[in-house]
Amino acid sequence: MATKLNLEHKFNKSVAKVWAMYTDRAFFEKKYAATGCTNIEVLKHDTNDKGFSITVRYDAKSDAPMPDFAKKFMAERITVTQTDSWDAATKTGKIVTEIKGAPVKVTAEMKLEAAGKGAVNKMLWTLSSGIPLVGGKLESILGEDVKIKSARDEQASQKLLESY
Repeated sequence: MATKLNLEHKFNKSVAKVWAMYTDRAFFEKKYAATGCTNIEVLKHDTNDKGFSITVRYDAKSDAPMPDFAKKFMAERITVTQTDSWDAATKTGKIVTEIKGAPVKVTAEMKLEAAGKGAVNKMLWTLSSGIPLVGGKLESILGEDVKIKSARDEQASQKLLESY
């Protein structure tokens, strides 16, 4: 079983401007720094007419309260490797997140589309853990962490978008 989360990042600029930001390697480095991540390293970056992909490794602090049982499975300071990949024609994308040493899978399907005078990135997150008995509780804690980080990410992205 998995936990699903629908989240949105709303922007006051056009899809074209948001796309220009999303396909810029420097945006990711600045965004992660602005959201409090450390040891940020771009491992892979590819862009062409068909799409875009970037893999970034960084250290982050857990933002959700971590009960004692969960500390056995996830540290309060985590190393994350995240790959964002986008299709240029459909403006659909996927996020695959690996948390070092944590028995969880975190992915998101994304769709960037126009919304009034701006744009919105609609994300369907899937969080899963295969640990018997406590997996659902871990997913719930991770879900809270994703919501907090997503809101911070949206704020940082909105500020960075002003320069595109």
